[in-house]
Amino acid sequence: MNSYIFSGFGHAAGKFSISNEFIADALRKGFLRGFDENRMAKNKDYQTYLEKNPDIGPFDYFVREKMGFKNRWHVTPFPPTIKKLYYAETSLELGVQAVEKALKNSGIYPNQIDAWFVSTVSPNQKAPGLAASIKSHFVGFKNFTPAFSLTSGCAGFNINLERAIEYFKVHPEAKHLVIAHAETMSSFLTQRVKFVPFVTFADGAAAVILSRIETERACGVLEVNNYHDMQMIDFVGVDKYWNLYMDDSLIKDRAATNIPEASIKALKKTGWKSNEIDLCVPHQTGNAILYPAAKSLGLPLEKLYLEAQHEFGNVSGATVPLAFSMMCEQNRLKPGMKILSPMAGVGGNYGAFTYLVPDEKYQKLKTDYLYTNDLKGANTLVLGASGTLGSSITTELIKRGSNLILHYNRNKAVVDALKTEAEAKGLQVTLIKADFNIPDEVDAMVTLLAGQNKSYRHFVNAAGVLMSLKPGKVGRVNHYAPLQIFKAIFPRFKGSAVFVGAAAEDVNVPEIHPFISAKRSLHGVMASMSGEIYKAKNYLVWYQPGILNGGMLRNIDSKALYQFAVEIGQEKPLEIDKTAERIVSSLYIPKVEGARHTYENAMVVRRDGYQLEVDI
Repeated sequence: MNSYIFSGFGHAAGKFSISNEFIADALRKGFLRGFDENRMAKNKDYQTYLEKNPDIGPFDYFVREKMGFKNRWHVTPFPPTIKKLYYAETSLELGVQAVEKALKNSGIYPNQIDAWFVSTVSPNQKAPGLAASIKSHFVGFKNFTPAFSLTSGCAGFNINLERAIEYFKVHPEAKHLVIAHAETMSSFLTQRVKFVPFVTFADGAAAVILSRIETERACGVLEVNNYHDMQMIDFVGVDKYWNLYMDDSLIKDRAATNIPEASIKALKKTGWKSNEIDLCVPHQTGNAILYPAAKSLGLPLEKLYLEAQHEFGNVSGATVPLAFSMMCEQNRLKPGMKILSPMAGVGGNYGAFTYLVPDEKYQKLKTDYLYTNDLKGANTLVLGASGTLGSSITTELIKRGSNLILHYNRNKAVVDALKTEAEAKGLQVTLIKADFNIPDEVDAMVTLLAGQNKSYRHFVNAAGVLMSLKPGKVGRVNHYAPLQIFKAIFPRFKGSAVFVGAAAEDVNVPEIHPFISAKRSLHGVMASMSGEIYKAKNYLVWYQPGILNGGMLRNIDSKALYQFAVEIGQEKPLEIDKTAERIVSSLYIPKVEGARHTYENAMVVRRDGYQLEVDI
């Protein structure tokens, strides 16, 4: 029989841990309101609690013990502001991180996903939808699987879970689906002064891989229901100006009713009794709702899994899959466990699902790498393959199964090692030595490439020299030679090209002015050529990484390098291996995480790891 199981889990959160004390301090300073610390200090329950917990203040006690929140994570330092949010991660970045972890946890590759279901109420943009944007970070241009974006908050994951199972039923060929939810709830707080949403709201994302498998008996998702409570339609939401509105008391009353109602219906259809449930994994905004709901269901509080709420706050529809991801990490999802998962919230949507944890034999092996053999059979020409970044790019191309034509000038031992590694995997490798400062050697390389009678699907220019005492060398190596070679192979080029630029193009670094001039001039030429390249059905990317943790920029004075980092707004050096991975992905995947994307004519320009300051 068909069963629908969660075969992989992943979650992500904002970078900044926001403690209860941060919020208490804002209350004391008058930035937030709605809590009387002196009154709580006199509370008898707090006085009793204080005897065993002398370090916990009145506000921390109230938030921890009464509301149920110990910590939350935001994409900006506290408090969130419009300007901080402009530079921060969005629901897109968090969603990509969560989906990547879920794919790796499942052992399923992106090209094996048959459809993408993503929900949010805090999208990074109005269109395209979040599902399409997340998908574009994982698969190439020739992947036509559908992507469904849903504007829904607390019940978004549950709605998409039901839709995903329906999709399976009408698409018998489908095997694996992504279901994700991502939020930056702090983006709704820039105009708020009441303390409650600052306590509850957080930024995070979570994803599962839903797989259809054949099993002897039913397991995985057994029942899903979704409903809509019209009484809540106007009492919690976000207006067109991105401002939160909510009626706490009405939300509490309706959610405390709706959660048990959906749960009872799900249990009845599943054939379970409430005392058979091993864990209840809910979503709502705190203990004031969840404790009464558990009581209505006859569930002891110890069966409520609230660790996601405690440690990550209210991340809307991401709470439930995040909780499953946490339990997976904690090795708490044991075969045969019966899990009830109800949720209710924004707009009045509510529902529940039941889940029977499948046997371990149905779980795939995990993977740390998602792109094995993506470029199998392709020929890729790499200029500057022996350099620090060029060799890392080549290593990444080997992982993805591409045949290689590697240019180098020095460091032959590096390319020899790369050749050995590639050939051990059955790949074809050609090495070409040429000094780009010597025109005759460049001409000879062009002649050699022409004589090989090969077609080229991919081209990467990682050649470069930062400084030289030889007149004209910086211009020849960084501009003229790569351009000459690309023009020479263009008639037999059918695919994509990435030219590695530099963040220094965006600012003035006097120490390397000739290098910047050469990069800027080649940048301009390629932008001008991009229309012709596009008409030939090719794809062109100009990739500007920020400061790397190695490579040419090590030769710049440390003080000048620091000033450079400040000017481009880069917080820390980029890891070379990760940058190489993103550069290679840029050859065939439309988007890469961490890079800002713009267009110049038909050329994609990616700025990786930094963002220039703008006036907000």
